[in-house]
Amino acid sequence: MHQLTFKDIFSLRPEKSESRYAWIDYAKGIAIILVVYRHLAYGLVAAGVSMPKGVLATNDMLYSFRMPLFFLLSGLFFGRSVAKRGALNFGISKVNTLLYPYLLWAVIQISLQIFFPEYSNADRSRRDFMNIILQPRTLDQLWYLFALFNVTMLYLFTSQLIKGKKGWQLLVGLALLGVAPFVQSSSALYDIALHYIYFAIGDILAVYFFRSEIQDMLSNPVNLLLLTPVFCLLQWYYLYHQQMNLYILMLIALNGCLFVIMLASWLAKLQKLQFLNVIGHYSLYIYLLHVTIFAGLRAALMSIGITNGITLLLICIPSAILLSIIAYRILVRVGCSFLFKGKFGIGRLNKNIMTHSFI
Repeated sequence: MHQLTFKDIFSLRPEKSESRYAWIDYAKGIAIILVVYRHLAYGLVAAGVSMPKGVLATNDMLYSFRMPLFFLLSGLFFGRSVAKRGALNFGISKVNTLLYPYLLWAVIQISLQIFFPEYSNADRSRRDFMNIILQPRTLDQLWYLFALFNVTMLYLFTSQLIKGKKGWQLLVGLALLGVAPFVQSSSALYDIALHYIYFAIGDILAVYFFRSEIQDMLSNPVNLLLLTPVFCLLQWYYLYHQQMNLYILMLIALNGCLFVIMLASWLAKLQKLQFLNVIGHYSLYIYLLHVTIFAGLRAALMSIGITNGITLLLICIPSAILLSIIAYRILVRVGCSFLFKGKFGIGRLNKNIMTHSFI
């Protein structure tokens, strides 16, 4: 029994499911690595570690499309999820997989930062618990889950009003993008206004993306090669114009999303770099755990004299990802799955639905 448990924990192959698309997990794997890269690089800078400008510039250059990609991928599965579960059960499932872990881990993370300030770069107090709802952007990485929950719920509400007229959702998203600069002081509202358009585009494109002929186009290396110089040029432009108009930023972000999706489709077709598939499968749990794990890793490495920024980054990025996956599997095996998913209304939910839609 112990041997089977050990094997189950440290075998990092994702659970097989006919409802999962490999290219989706590849895309999420690429995106979550970039997310971890950003959080750890700036975490080291906040801890006083010197970091080459090129490392931070590369991170900034690739920032434009990372979070829009997650919203777009979530939007791809909106329609079929609602159709299979119904609006009510779909909403309950989002409470379980997005709102519940966000609230729980925000409380956990703030509490750890308050009680163990020597391991944290953030100066936390009890007032930060109010920011869980009011100003989620101040809570390090966790804001995304709250933003995705709010966008999904608003999109669900508006979709019930317009009764399948998805073109209107595009107009709503474009209007919200125009409103975004005026609500920037409230990060909860700003994130809805900023990211709704990408969720809407994902939902609108879903009818096309899963067609075999479209998949063939996306996985064609010639098309990827043709897109690459455009992608590089636009990311370079973004690096030096980060305060640009949000509609121009949207076009650059969509180009980045398309590039990652095409790269992911090509790799998935060839079954190359399959660790990206694994990382994408566990992206939600990596997102929840990596910052806390990194804090301990950074403190341990620096205590033994490892202070070079590049060295710390090269050690901490793969270690934080790997340890996040292992920690998740251990916690689930010991009966702590409640840390990652709520059980509200679980008896009424269809458990056979695909699980791509959270992150």
